[in-house]
Amino acid sequence: MSDAERTEIDLEDETGLPAAGELEETPFAELSRLMVVGLDVNQGNKPMWTAQTAPNGPWSGTWATINDNAYIVLGTGSTTDGRVAFVAQTKDAPLAVHYIDEAPQGPGGAERWNAPVSLGMPDGLAGFHVLAMTRDADGRIEIFGVDDSGGNVWWIYQNPPKIVDKTEQITPPGQTEPITVHVKVAEPPDEPWSAWIPLPGEHVSSIAVTNNADGRVLVIGLGQDPKDRAVYVNQQKTGTALAAGDWTGWVRIDDAMSGGAGSVPTAVLDRQGAVNIFMVGNLAEVVQIRQDPPGGEGWSEWVRPGMTGGVIFNVTSAIDGDGHISLMAVGEHAQLYYKQQVDSLLQQWTAWEQVGKVEDFGLMKMDYNADGRLTYFQGMSKTNSLKIVTQFVTDSTSWSAGWSMLADNGIFTYGVVRDLTPPETN
Repeated sequence: MSDAERTEIDLEDETGLPAAGELEETPFAELSRLMVVGLDVNQGNKPMWTAQTAPNGPWSGTWATINDNAYIVLGTGSTTDGRVAFVAQTKDAPLAVHYIDEAPQGPGGAERWNAPVSLGMPDGLAGFHVLAMTRDADGRIEIFGVDDSGGNVWWIYQNPPKIVDKTEQITPPGQTEPITVHVKVAEPPDEPWSAWIPLPGEHVSSIAVTNNADGRVLVIGLGQDPKDRAVYVNQQKTGTALAAGDWTGWVRIDDAMSGGAGSVPTAVLDRQGAVNIFMVGNLAEVVQIRQDPPGGEGWSEWVRPGMTGGVIFNVTSAIDGDGHISLMAVGEHAQLYYKQQVDSLLQQWTAWEQVGKVEDFGLMKMDYNADGRLTYFQGMSKTNSLKIVTQFVTDSTSWSAGWSMLADNGIFTYGVVRDLTPPETN
């Protein structure tokens, strides 16, 4: 583990992360800006960042280096207090996973980053080809990786604080003589991170990570057989999961109705607190399954939220300005389709509408702005470029008529994070 000094900052007033139990309340507006962290092949695989200059503002138009290390795999997320964080595996030996997060901003709002913390690697492992991260029910960061050799899923987390008994002398009000009291006090753990822990039972090719409404982590695994892509879920049984036994174990949820997965599943919470999973399934169209009951281990049957009438290659999901689910899908002829859920209880949706065309296929992401408008991110595999389109207004079905370029080359992988510590603006 690194012994680099850690620095943290407090959120500004009126700023906070969405909490469990607030699902019927719209989490907008919030003081945040969108930030992209990516690995740039033209800069020796160094981690780079770009962001909006202010909440709902324009993008800076520049990319800045985070550190001089070369990485090959990336996962992004945020800390409990709203700072952007990411994990990345080093490109060259000795292989290790590094955790990096934001530091307090410098004069004039200059972005700064804490030194990497090495989380090492599981013993004997040749590396990961997927990394993902999220916060758990306690607000601690949890990291997941799929290894290169067997497709095992590995897990590491920030250790919870330790509770210690302390003896203190206090003088009660109205008295002159102190008395001795025993109190329980939370202190930092002896080790900041756990060891790497395998989640046994299945071998997968990729994962997606999400949270239940109460914060418990849920991992979705995609099977390795290219002729029959199985879909598995594994979720924490308790809010403070510390061992593999604190997980339900892998449960297969695809069936004849859904067909095998034609894309990596994407997951999002609805307004009732149920996890919804979407993927490309039978007939190369989008299929959906919903947690039943919300927060439980059961699942609905597979359904279709409408069909496009064509072949869909990939789909991603997010919540919009009303907390409703929104989908973006890319078709075989580069069509970009949008769909919005009207009512999660009655499962009512708008029709698929084509809102644009993509120039190339690649990694797709979607997230909301400070005012709730969605921005869609499209990676271009041929050129390693990255472009965006944005909703016209909150909850609108209209989108930008043209693409805005964030990177014209170099960014071969990236993640999108809402930065809850944007620079101060006058």
